[in-house]
Amino acid sequence: MKKVRLLSIAIVLLVTNCNEPNGKQKVDMRVRAITANFNSFIENAWNQKNMDSLRSISTENYIRHLNGIEVATNQNELEANMGIYFKGFPDLKLTIDRSTIKDGHLYAKWTFEGTNTGVFGEAPATGKSIVVSGYSEISFDSEGKMTQEDVYYNELALLQQLGYTLNPPIVE
Repeated sequence: MKKVRLLSIAIVLLVTNCNEPNGKQKVDMRVRAITANFNSFIENAWNQKNMDSLRSISTENYIRHLNGIEVATNQNELEANMGIYFKGFPDLKLTIDRSTIKDGHLYAKWTFEGTNTGVFGEAPATGKSIVVSGYSEISFDSEGKMTQEDVYYNELALLQQLGYTLNPPIVE
């Protein structure tokens, strides 16, 4: 009786393992999806300015925070936010310095380079080149699609490279 029970358990385990990927395979598939979608986000969306690619790699209700401020709550707002940088820096290049994936999150240190030859937000073009480094944490759903991004970079450093200065407050 004990042998029949062990044989039944072995058969169930064998059938289960043949029909479904094991945990490691599922994790590997998710990591591959996250990696592919992140690479598409950088190369296609940012560097090639291909906004069509965003639809397939992110969720409709994608959320983006920039230095703690919510700037996008869906794909259309994300495209508009990215468009501010595309207009201000038509030659922009985003390079990933290093990245790591853990528990459905991708952490990346990046460098943004470009020349301000267009209107940036409401600021006129300065013609100056900038190099800014930053950090992003991107969350992904179970299918490997991007759901949220938290971006941090030194906005003051960017503005100073464009020629803006910080004046001390007038204290009376």
